[in-house]
Amino acid sequence: MSSVFICEDHQIVIDGIVHILEKSGQYGPVSSYKTVGGLLEALESESPRVLILDLNLPDQNSLGNIAEIRRKHPQMAMLVLTMHNDPLLADKVLREGADGFLLKDFGEAELLYALNVVQSGDHYINPKIKQVRRNGCGSGALFLTKREKQIISQTARGSSSTDIASKLYISRHTVNTHRRNIYKKLNISNIRELITFAYKNGLG
Repeated sequence: MSSVFICEDHQIVIDGIVHILEKSGQYGPVSSYKTVGGLLEALESESPRVLILDLNLPDQNSLGNIAEIRRKHPQMAMLVLTMHNDPLLADKVLREGADGFLLKDFGEAELLYALNVVQSGDHYINPKIKQVRRNGCGSGALFLTKREKQIISQTARGSSSTDIASKLYISRHTVNTHRRNIYKKLNISNIRELITFAYKNGLG
């Protein structure tokens, strides 16, 4: 029985993680999978101590499977790997049931520390993501619709709700509804913060 499952499509990343785990002497056998489908099939018959899961895989985005994996394996520690330095994405991953969110630029010490944290029952979030959250410049654009991005862009350029409604052929009420949704998604409360977000994320 494997102590650790790794689901990652880049062999060099798998090899690096396996090397770190073997060197630490803290983990037993490791099994690796390069697709979500392969992982889910393996999890039907085995529940490892730890799952290290890449967020973006060739066959599908693994985000949509986290909740189901957690439901079937409540005791398994789950550490998600990603290249996206996004606080909103980190929050969503943890809400879905993962225990940790680790950027792929991790080193040996950070990986082992993150694994210890999630196995202890706590959540781990990469410090760089916490810094982005403090600075208020997460790329929350990941969860924005095309229309919401258009409204952010127009707002940053100084257009009023009436102007935006005219340019996008929608009502002023619809513009304001979109803006409220944008504020909620980005966890901001005013136009100034919205404009700051726009310029920091290439929407200005």
